[in-house]
Amino acid sequence: MNIECMPKEFEDLPGPAGLPVIGHLHRIRLNKLHLVLEEWAEQYGSIFQIRIGRNRVAIISDRPTIQEILRERPAIYRRTSILESVANEINLNGVFTAEDEAWHRQRKFVTTAFDRQNFRAFFPKLMLILNRLKKRWDKAADANEEIDLCHDLMLFTVDATMRFAFGIEANTLETSGPIIQQHLDKVFPMVHRRMNAPFPWWRYIRLPSDRALEKSLAVIEKEIFQIISATRERLNADSRLRKSPENFLEAILVAADTEESGISDAEIFANVGTLLLAGEDTTANSIAWSIYHFLKYPVFFKQAQQEVDGILSLDLVLANIEQTTTLPIIDAVCNETMRHKPVAPILIVQAKQGVEIHGYKISEGTTLILLTRHMAMQEVNFGDAKSFDPTRWLTLKREQKLPHDRRSFAPFGSGPRICPGRNLALLQIRVVLAMLCRNYDLETVRSLNDVAEELAFTMLPLNLPIKLRRRSVSMS
Repeated sequence: MNIECMPKEFEDLPGPAGLPVIGHLHRIRLNKLHLVLEEWAEQYGSIFQIRIGRNRVAIISDRPTIQEILRERPAIYRRTSILESVANEINLNGVFTAEDEAWHRQRKFVTTAFDRQNFRAFFPKLMLILNRLKKRWDKAADANEEIDLCHDLMLFTVDATMRFAFGIEANTLETSGPIIQQHLDKVFPMVHRRMNAPFPWWRYIRLPSDRALEKSLAVIEKEIFQIISATRERLNADSRLRKSPENFLEAILVAADTEESGISDAEIFANVGTLLLAGEDTTANSIAWSIYHFLKYPVFFKQAQQEVDGILSLDLVLANIEQTTTLPIIDAVCNETMRHKPVAPILIVQAKQGVEIHGYKISEGTTLILLTRHMAMQEVNFGDAKSFDPTRWLTLKREQKLPHDRRSFAPFGSGPRICPGRNLALLQIRVVLAMLCRNYDLETVRSLNDVAEELAFTMLPLNLPIKLRRRSVSMS
């Protein structure tokens, strides 16, 4: 037997020094978890270990291993059991967190509800919401007022998601909005906190933040089930809607009513609730990070403005959904933004069986943290990786002089569990950025060096107030 070929024990993995009992807890802040792990990856290599209390965690950052793990979900790897447990506790165990048969069943009807054809009917409604955002920004520009970019974009994405999910005009951009919106932002930060906790304290003692979460979840559940009930009544009263559902919830309810679906009301609630939460946070933060890069690199903003001006000779916003496919510069800026500032810079999975990775034994139940942003920022995968260069996405592969491995670019995940809502997110990103480029110039309020990354399940920019100036746009 060749001893050198025998797999090594997990305990032999390199990693930073920890303390007894608590491991590395003293060196990690949850809101900066990704940054700490990326720094350690530079020091300890493409696989290393840390301890969160008694739990040993493997950290992985090389492209081949990450891609193999993502391809092998859900057969060999899964979301962590703690995430599924937390999702179950708050009744939001939808397609994002479900496993095995429940995931396969839910994935089928959720994917149907996200059919691209549904976007065509949704587009005019999305434009109404976009014009409300423009009206809000026009007012701020005329008054020379700062805008809280992330806040405004959250309102836009809430309105868009509520309209797509329920067919409801929330209009948080102009009013206080429905009560459900006021409670959505309480959920993701607490999920992030609980899934990374060394032990489940909330099962034994309720802190003020836990009580606030329970209150918000009760309101969200009540509101969503009232909407589900009203939607069912509407479907029963109008057979036309059963043939051509007009929103996400109608499509799910129609699918659920088939004999073979096996879909419960709890699963319907979980997936609608997850869409509201994910649609609000991830899309808004992706747009905000794109605008951050427009501010930081005005030459690309000017190029994007020229691109949009060439398409919208008579309009101030996109006129039809076909125009969203004719924005290569904006798409390139978005791709480069999601490479540098993905809203999910890490993915956390768990081994469902014993495996061997990089010659080390990984036992069943071991948590693996995949550094997907770190992967995309390596020279071996993208040449001149630290530079923000959207042009790398505009060059044909045969003309690329530097590495450009798109397999290392996974802002929406990869493999069977790739995000089903990615096309809806990209649609919203494109229409907002096109509207911004057509109508405004940008002005920073303070140094962009003050903008910080904050991880609260998704990664958002902190300290990013801006001012907008109206452009003198030719209408000829």
